[in-house]
Amino acid sequence: MVLHSIREKATGWFAWVIVILISIPFALWGINSYITPDANPSIADVDGYKISTQEFQNAVQNESKEFKGKINDALIKKVVLEKLINNRALINFLSTSGQSITKEQIDSFIRNDNTFQLDGHFSEDIYNRYLPSSYSKANYRSSVATQLLLEQFSNGIVASSFVSDQEVKRVIQLVKQKRDVAFTIIKVKDYQDEVTVTEEEIKTYYQNFINQFENPEQIKLAYVELSRQELAKKSQVSEEQINKYYQDNLLQYTQPERRQASHILFTYPTDADTEAKEIVKAEAIVVLEQIKQGSDFSAMAKEFSKDPGSAENGGDLGFFGRGEMVPAFEDSAFSLKPGDISELVESSFGYHIIKLASIEGGESKPLEEVKDKIIESIQLDQIENSYFEKAEQMQTIAYEQPDSLEPVSAELDIPIKQSDLISSDGGKGIFSNSKLLNLAFGESVLEEGNNSDLIELGDDHVVVIRVIERIPANAKPLEEVKEQIETRLKQGLISAKAQEKADELVKQLTEGEEGSSLDKIASENSLSIENTGAVDRQNTKVSPEVLAKAFTMPREMKFATTKLFNGDIAIVEIKSIADGDSGDQALFDNIKAALLQNKGNVETALSTLQIRSESNIVINAKLLEEQE
Repeated sequence: MVLHSIREKATGWFAWVIVILISIPFALWGINSYITPDANPSIADVDGYKISTQEFQNAVQNESKEFKGKINDALIKKVVLEKLINNRALINFLSTSGQSITKEQIDSFIRNDNTFQLDGHFSEDIYNRYLPSSYSKANYRSSVATQLLLEQFSNGIVASSFVSDQEVKRVIQLVKQKRDVAFTIIKVKDYQDEVTVTEEEIKTYYQNFINQFENPEQIKLAYVELSRQELAKKSQVSEEQINKYYQDNLLQYTQPERRQASHILFTYPTDADTEAKEIVKAEAIVVLEQIKQGSDFSAMAKEFSKDPGSAENGGDLGFFGRGEMVPAFEDSAFSLKPGDISELVESSFGYHIIKLASIEGGESKPLEEVKDKIIESIQLDQIENSYFEKAEQMQTIAYEQPDSLEPVSAELDIPIKQSDLISSDGGKGIFSNSKLLNLAFGESVLEEGNNSDLIELGDDHVVVIRVIERIPANAKPLEEVKEQIETRLKQGLISAKAQEKADELVKQLTEGEEGSSLDKIASENSLSIENTGAVDRQNTKVSPEVLAKAFTMPREMKFATTKLFNGDIAIVEIKSIADGDSGDQALFDNIKAALLQNKGNVETALSTLQIRSESNIVINAKLLEEQE
């Protein structure tokens, strides 16, 4: 069996490569990822299920958001296709083997999804508004069922995984291990005067590695661009339109009114009867009368209020707006003027006496202050349809007349601009856009000399490009890079000298006469020693390179060398090793849970790979190449 062979090798880095490349993305790539494919050409066929280019592109787009800047686009596409194939093979297997998800499981998932909840409860209205118009509830429920089916498969494997207590203890011993380390440093600067580089060596290096000294291929682009912002600037707006827009949207230019109030709260038990409530009310009336006769409100609040959050502050509640207080309290507070004191107000908390302190907000910004934004909004509204019409024209003309941008410029009355020379690494502004660069250096634009397709630089910004100048990659002359090569060669020779010295000292320590020690060797060679004491793997005070070397040295190895970030060489000594204590039950439980999950993930990935190996898979290599 394929699975048995792989399982035998599934340790260390190999297992984790498997998990990364064929793990199941249970957070689906969009609602329609596993629903019946559309009519687009299929990029792969898995036991009769066709993975469409649209499904593939949607998945790539979503995956790119997560890994942007971490791995290149080509690798993302390969990983995405692998995942889509593996998941489809798994879905087919589970379906044909009779595994399914019940209606109740789907209902429970949807009702407990925070996306569809309002104030902690499922909202049918939010659910209806969330689903895009192109997706039916049936399709969405189908995608949920698929997601739950995949999770059920994985959870079953994870639940059956086993990790022994001895494995957990061994991990804790390693994770919490401490090592007593000492080290000394051989500085490369001490060997600078011992090396020289000849003209012949420089010339030979240049000839052998000339590709490292190439100027990259560069191109200059002609381009026409269209943006909604630029179109909007040409749109005329009258004073009448501005005034009407201001009045129609006055609320968005008005600061919400907020009020500062204090209160005295008289509470009664939630199960209080009428008689008990009347007793509390009578007490509140007495206090209210005293306030009306001149008693200090703040002092009375401190003495009588049962609100622990405000009583000590004289009843002050600070500022609040509409919707922040219970209705009865809010209605009363927003009916008062600063300095007014309310009659008794009954709410679900009890009886309140309210004093309004001050009012802020409620004023509208003057028209002149928001006029520029209003003009911009009106202009953008006016050219909404025009922008999309012009963008479509731009695409059509550039495609039908691919050898020039002049027709596009003339028809749409937009200028043809030129870029500076740029390489495939990009330039400034729009020329840092990866999609633009891919097209600019692609076969159609660069090799065949065509106009590009319409390139979307943003929601409201498109461009069409063509190459007008091309400078092939060329080697820099030797004289231009001679100093760079000499420095590189010297650094290599100096580093080798320092490493040679470090190796010599380590050999003395390990093979030399009895009594050799790092302290003695350091003293004889005018080197300083640094003792770290017992440190763990997370220590931040020790050089990362020294720490990494110290914790990768086998137990039987006492001395080793490692190169530091600045090029210096460190000789590292392990003086003692203390394994971590597994007596912390919380840590033990956490690590065991993590090991179980990891083992379950590997088993899930291996099972998926086995299922894939038994599936009939056909990949449209030509169509896949077009996607790259």
